[in-house]
Amino acid sequence: FCLQLPAEIDFRTVDDWNIFSSSESTLIISKEGSNDRKQFLGFKMEQPWCVCTDPVFSLKAGEGLEEGSSLKATVKVDLKRPMDVILHAWIKLDSGYILFAPKGFPSFRSSSIIEVKSELGREVFLSKGIDNAMKSSETMCKSGYPFEEVQKSKTAFEMEV
Repeated sequence: FCLQLPAEIDFRTVDDWNIFSSSESTLIISKEGSNDRKQFLGFKMEQPWCVCTDPVFSLKAGEGLEEGSSLKATVKVDLKRPMDVILHAWIKLDSGYILFAPKGFPSFRSSSIIEVKSELGREVFLSKGIDNAMKSSETMCKSGYPFEEVQKSKTAFEMEV
């Protein structure tokens, strides 16, 4: 007989990445913005597959932007040529920030700097260490241990990161 106890995950890596559990099977990996620490880049990893998926940008939004709307932006990785992307407003948070799902974005893997520019402004994410955060998350994910929910009253991306 083997008993598996849930393990609450909520820590900051030496590369300043946040890794926390949002459910029994989901880890959220996030990095705060350089200009506004409440803005962030985030993505998730879920058991049993343990693949980093569904990147989002949390950006401060104006009054007129609602869930379901889209806006044009550019994303530049490691000071290379900017790429035009569409940011789809996925979830509007009570804090006035919106979670945007990018469509048609460049690879973030092995990056050091990710810059997002849109009508909402400019944000820079110092993403150095992203590969280490992804690998650490994968190791935790493949451990087979269920993750305990950190806060059941809020969605994963509404928690302080």
